[in-house]
Amino acid sequence: MIPVSFRLIVLDTKLLVTKALSTLVQNGVESAPMYDGEQACYAGMLTTTDLVNLIQYYYSNFSYSEAIDDLGQVQLENYKDLLMRFKSRQTNTLCANPLDTLYEISRRLLATDYSTLALVDEDSETGNDVIVSVLSIYRILNFMAVNVDDKKKLKQHSLYDLEIGTYGDLVTATMDVSVIDIIRMFVDNNISVVPILDDNGVVLNVFAESDIILLAREGLLDELNIPVSEALALRPDDYPGVHTCTQNDTLFSVLDTIRKTQVQRLIVVDENTRPVGV
Repeated sequence: MIPVSFRLIVLDTKLLVTKALSTLVQNGVESAPMYDGEQACYAGMLTTTDLVNLIQYYYSNFSYSEAIDDLGQVQLENYKDLLMRFKSRQTNTLCANPLDTLYEISRRLLATDYSTLALVDEDSETGNDVIVSVLSIYRILNFMAVNVDDKKKLKQHSLYDLEIGTYGDLVTATMDVSVIDIIRMFVDNNISVVPILDDNGVVLNVFAESDIILLAREGLLDELNIPVSEALALRPDDYPGVHTCTQNDTLFSVLDTIRKTQVQRLIVVDENTRPVGV
């Protein structure tokens, strides 16, 4: 699953938090592993979820300039202490060896609320950690969609039969809801996407944590009271859009949609296109 040629961004723990987050934004990535040069070891993952938690905390307690000044004094090595302010959230230190099976890695991810882990090997001469790559749930699903040979089994069972998806107490919003209110929904409900509905409850769009990266790139993190409709308008022309499915769809059809569209999640809808799950 590791490509022959790829770009890997690794953040030194001596880097200031503001510089580290800026690196995520400038490169359009949702996560990057951190490396402790002094201990020569993997030190965890910096993610878009961390950025969302930071925004929520500072927006509620400080001005934008105060937040930048505060974060400008914190290095990534002290990031764990900073995250403890957010409902005792811990740094994502989940990792795996590149030789671990995909099954083992998948089970490890499913046992946590993380969607990404680092593949870390050991230098045979020094014993130091070597960060090889980053593996996400999306990459695993995309690999399955392309490489699973036994399509028959995938076509036999529906999402309902396999109990795949999150249902009940679905958090939703409308186009006039502010971005900061949706960020609060992310943090309060430990979710990464909110379906956007019209006045009849029909799915129009979704707002995801990845959209925060676009806002940051446009320099709009100090203008989070704008309605979500304005934020969604910042998406590039090649954005894959919102894709839906039903509980009766098979795992094969869902994986096929992921393969063709490169979306990371689908909104599960009923016969009236109203959301029932993700």
